[in-house]
Amino acid sequence: MKKILFKLDVVEGYPPVSMESVWSEPVASDLFKVRNIPFYTKDVSLDDEVAVDVGKDGELLFKEVVRPSDNSTLRVVVFDEGVNKIEAIQETLVRLGCAWEGMGTRLFSVNVPRAINLDDVLAVLEEYTRDGWADYEYGMIRQ
Repeated sequence: MKKILFKLDVVEGYPPVSMESVWSEPVASDLFKVRNIPFYTKDVSLDDEVAVDVGKDGELLFKEVVRPSDNSTLRVVVFDEGVNKIEAIQETLVRLGCAWEGMGTRLFSVNVPRAINLDDVLAVLEEYTRDGWADYEYGMIRQ
C-alpha cells in the first residue's frame, strides 16, 4: 500500500489540514486504486483508480481519476449533544449497506456503494441534522 497526497483548499479554517493522504494499492507504475474512504478530499471515492505525479521528494501526488468507481463519499460530524449516539448512526449506516471510517471520535467518512439508494442514506442523515446533534457534507457523489 502507498499513500497518495491530495491538496485541499482550506476556506475559513476548514478543512483543518491542507493535504490529505489516502491509502492506495498500486495497479501500474503511475496508477493506484484508492483503498480507504477519504475524509476531506472531494476528488475521489473508495475504489477509484487514479493517476499520480511523483513529487520532488518521491511523494505520490494525486493527478486525476482514471477509472471512477461507482461509490459516493459523505462525511459526518457529531456535536457534543450526539456523542452518545455515534454508534447508533454508524450501525444504521452499515445496516443500509454503507461502510465508514473514523477520524477521532466525532468525524467519520461514509462510503455509499452504487447499489445503495443515496436518498435513503441522506434521509437518515437529515433526521440527525434536524435533531441538531450532527451534520454532514458531500465528498465525491456519483449517484
